[in-house]
Amino acid sequence: MIAGYYLGQYWQRRPLADLSAVVYPAGQLVDFPADLFVDTSDGAPGPWRLFLPADTREAECSRLVRHYASVFNRLAAWPEIQANLRLSVLAYDRPNDDVAQAFTGGVNWAEVLSAPQQQLDALSQQLGILPDRANWCSATAANAVLIAPDHRRWALIPYEQAAIMARNISTIIAFVE
Repeated sequence: MIAGYYLGQYWQRRPLADLSAVVYPAGQLVDFPADLFVDTSDGAPGPWRLFLPADTREAECSRLVRHYASVFNRLAAWPEIQANLRLSVLAYDRPNDDVAQAFTGGVNWAEVLSAPQQQLDALSQQLGILPDRANWCSATAANAVLIAPDHRRWALIPYEQAAIMARNISTIIAFVE
């Protein structure tokens, strides 16, 4: 019985080499602009974040958020991961609170982060996801970067089917934690 349990656990665990995501060894520390993050005052770790550059005025970016809704729905198979993950949209158009709320539809798993363009560019460059201003949120520019609560960059998550993206994210987070 015990051997069966461990074999099952081994069989379910997917090697990182089998993922379509680009996984960075040992994580890479990212220096966030102070304007974008408020660390939790109670000392509890923050959430994992998927970073994505966007322009909230573009219809393609709204469609992309709906795609990520499907990714988050697929993460229901891993409720602890789903509850501790946020889509962090780096909004280059600097929307006000009402526009940001409308863009995310008020969901609790997405946040719109805005700062001066120079700060967003510096962060996007560290993350390796500089925006393509001519093709906001197109399938070729819709990759996200997975960042751990300790501000380490762990993976580039390519834009794919929601089920594949969810499996990649859950495998990486389970590996790191």
